[in-house]
Amino acid sequence: MTTPFQAGVAVHHRCGLHPPSPAALEQKLVVSGGVALSGHVRISGAKNSALPVLAATLCCDDASAISRVPDLLDTRSMAAVLRSLGARVEWPEGAGSGELVVDASAAGAGPPCSSEVGKTRAGFLVIGPLLGRFGEAEVGLPGGCNIGARPVDLYLRGLRALGAVVEMKWEPEVSDLADFLTACGARVHGAGTSIVTIKGVNKLHGTEFTIIPDRIEAGTFMVAASITCSKLSMSPVIPRHLTSVIDRLSASGCTITQTGRGSLEVSALKLRHSAGLWGFDFKTFPYPGFPTDLQPQFMAFLCTCNGSSLVEESVFESRMTHVKELKKLGARIQVCGRHVLVNGKDRGSLLFGAPVMANDIRGGAALVLAGMAAEGTTEVLGAQHIERGYENFVAKLNSLGASIRRNQDA
Repeated sequence: MTTPFQAGVAVHHRCGLHPPSPAALEQKLVVSGGVALSGHVRISGAKNSALPVLAATLCCDDASAISRVPDLLDTRSMAAVLRSLGARVEWPEGAGSGELVVDASAAGAGPPCSSEVGKTRAGFLVIGPLLGRFGEAEVGLPGGCNIGARPVDLYLRGLRALGAVVEMKWEPEVSDLADFLTACGARVHGAGTSIVTIKGVNKLHGTEFTIIPDRIEAGTFMVAASITCSKLSMSPVIPRHLTSVIDRLSASGCTITQTGRGSLEVSALKLRHSAGLWGFDFKTFPYPGFPTDLQPQFMAFLCTCNGSSLVEESVFESRMTHVKELKKLGARIQVCGRHVLVNGKDRGSLLFGAPVMANDIRGGAALVLAGMAAEGTTEVLGAQHIERGYENFVAKLNSLGASIRRNQDA
């Protein structure tokens, strides 16, 4: 069934979440615990910036060269969506993170390939550029992680309200999109504030643009250093994007140092043979609050700290599927609605290896981190979820000293 809207939009109503195939569920990571990490890790471009920027290239009447695009299942799906609309996308398979060129001069109104739109939540983002450029858009409902309600009607209401002054939360990735559009000739005022005003222009041109570093990936590797009582350095990062993360890890006893412009060092070495790190409470909020996309990883970390910690998830009501899996590893966690009580290692959370299931990107990463801190071997099934959000996650961890292999490598 399709439902037309006055704004010229048609949305295909179908299940947006696609259950993984049996073959996909068999993908697993085998993680050996008790290994210390060391070295430097290079942080990829932000997935949550790259996806809307790629969608926005449909607004341009010539080519755009986008640098630091992470090579992920989700970004590959977005590239396929653009190709299905007639855009020319140059991004060699297996080239890794780097420059991607999109020429949307010959793109049409669509509809885009529904199977590709259904693979990622961001596939739906093409609806705005298509409507702005062609006056109409027809797009299937998106897929993505099942972490709670993310209704597309909010986006559609925004399209209907064109011409209004919009008040909104500004994540760094949204500011990055505004910067890209401004570089293309858009007139965007107030980016980074609670109120943004956009004045229309006749057309947008292509540009060269570099995606910001991924603050969620950086935060995940900061947890990797902390949960294994190791020392890691990482770059490029934007430290102000990580303020809430730095504050929490510092409170636990980690030492975090900015070693240069765009680089951080995280160390918990001194606590390896001492009493250990201490837990803390946190509540997820939109930026600049604590990011919901790091809640699962930090919950895994808190299981290895001393004391009890209270976690409140205020953004997504269903972002708790990793709790059941952490319990399989020996974590002592109690859930009451959006509140979670995490008991640390001195209160019964002694992690040991076991088979677990990754149900979404960040939950999967949390289970890998927990497996690295656990005694014995942990098998993480559903590994395809992790690859939707992290570029070369296993290879990066192994380069730092982790011992992780894929099932096909066994």
